[in-house]
Amino acid sequence: MIMLLLLALALIGGAKAWRMRLEWALFQQWRQDGMPMAHHKQDTPITAVEVGTSHLDSTPLAGADHALKNPPSDFRTLVAAVRAKGNEPYRVPLGWHTGGLVTARLTDDVNHVLITGQTDAGKDNAVMGMFLSLAAVHNPQQAQFCIIDGKGLGWQKWAKKAHTWRLALDPEEIAGTMAALVTERQRRKTILQAADVEKWDEYQGDDLPLLVVFVSELLLLENAVGSKALTSWLNTELTAARAFGIRYLLATQTASNFDTQWRSQISLFLAGFQPTPTQDKPNTGMSTAELEALGGLPPSKLPSPSSGAAGVFTAIQGRDIATVRTSYLSGQHRTWVLSTLPDRADRLPVIAQPATPPTTQTVAKTIDDTALLALLHSGAPLPFINESSSAAIAHSNGIKAESIAPVAPSSGSGILSVDDTNSPLVVAADIVPADEQRRILAAAQAATSRRQVSLKLYESTGGQKYTWVQVVCDAAGLLPTQKAA
Repeated sequence: MIMLLLLALALIGGAKAWRMRLEWALFQQWRQDGMPMAHHKQDTPITAVEVGTSHLDSTPLAGADHALKNPPSDFRTLVAAVRAKGNEPYRVPLGWHTGGLVTARLTDDVNHVLITGQTDAGKDNAVMGMFLSLAAVHNPQQAQFCIIDGKGLGWQKWAKKAHTWRLALDPEEIAGTMAALVTERQRRKTILQAADVEKWDEYQGDDLPLLVVFVSELLLLENAVGSKALTSWLNTELTAARAFGIRYLLATQTASNFDTQWRSQISLFLAGFQPTPTQDKPNTGMSTAELEALGGLPPSKLPSPSSGAAGVFTAIQGRDIATVRTSYLSGQHRTWVLSTLPDRADRLPVIAQPATPPTTQTVAKTIDDTALLALLHSGAPLPFINESSSAAIAHSNGIKAESIAPVAPSSGSGILSVDDTNSPLVVAADIVPADEQRRILAAAQAATSRRQVSLKLYESTGGQKYTWVQVVCDAAGLLPTQKAA
């Protein structure tokens, strides 16, 4: 009898294992067959929803309008529902209600997203679902992610993934990442100018993936660079980023304490629970009365996460409103999905740098973020750079970097002369003044280190002047710093 029972259990376990392997094989085959083209676009509003799979439990959550009480928590169900909307690229899940899955597209549909909600509202989980869904059907040459967290370890497993453009998990890394994003926008602008197109959507090359930036808490950025600098950065980057294939997903507990100008660039609000009606408009762009007049459920009337209603959000785009609940993906489930995504080792190799003299260098070089950091901390407006020789970051992710225009040598010296006022600049004049660039380049001819240049010109090896020396030498390929092995 016992032997028969053990045999029965073995057969049941074997059948389940076989079914799981079959489902996984089908899922992987779907990923192979369903890869979208990076620049094929169609318009789709977020209110268009589809009937979900047979696994859906359509029971609504009490007090949450039509949001589902138990949305699917299996990633395969989630990503299959996203794909059921069509093969258009860059579609992300917002959450489920009784009509099915509500989605949005990060091209032709949404510019930037503001995700708000009190502690434990499920903001990180919502974005995790978006990123995993994007990565499941877009290779690293089609989609890249920049993650600015600084408040935990929930994103650390993305560090080795080929889709990860940059990851800031410590508060000390935040300001540098903000500066790197400014530089990346400038690099992309140079590439689009060279291709004679007006915006990223029209670009036909394969070296500019959509870059999706997630900020897990705006207050961390404010703490890193200050309120004035953060406001300047948000106003500039959110206004300019869309044309260059960059989208921002900004999260915070409430947006009521931040400047309002940059919020005009938000086209999709994903608003979680707020304790009072006064918080409704800052987090949705509409008053409580306006939301209710459109048939929506204001954030102040959503069930609290402390009552077991995490993951409930009211999505607002224009005058379209839907209250949804996101799929909860457990830590184990996230790890499993991440294990299916390519690691950095699977990326295309970085383009080799030709061994040419610094004065005729024609490839992009990695530039320190210190100059842009100085601008961030000063609160000065960030530059919209037109110079084709703007410094560019040559990322280690294998995405091709744009060339920097060569520095033209002056007669007899092989380097720019301090007296040559018509000579081209190696970085934008609003990062390092033109006269100072020429002085630094001239001094570098007779120096053996950047510290020596800074001491000669400014009698200092720190502060803004030393930053100028670093940036100019980086851009011109002069006096390279020795990095520890």
